[in-house]
Amino acid sequence: MAEAKLPEALDPNVTRREIVVEADAETLERMRKQGHARGFTILCDEGANVGGENTAPSPSPRGS
Repeated sequence: MAEAKLPEALDPNVTRREIVVEADAETLERMRKQGHARGFTILCDEGANVGGENTAPSPSPRGS
């Protein structure tokens, strides 16, 4: 009996994926942003060291 092939999402040999999500976004105050995508609301803010208030995760892993 042949082994069933794993779906790509479960294949441990896949080490990199690219995900693209289209969203509508707006600036709220200072550096805080709010985005809407696929029924979800996403917030981001910068740390105080770059002018934000640190009320939500930074939009970049290098931020705050």
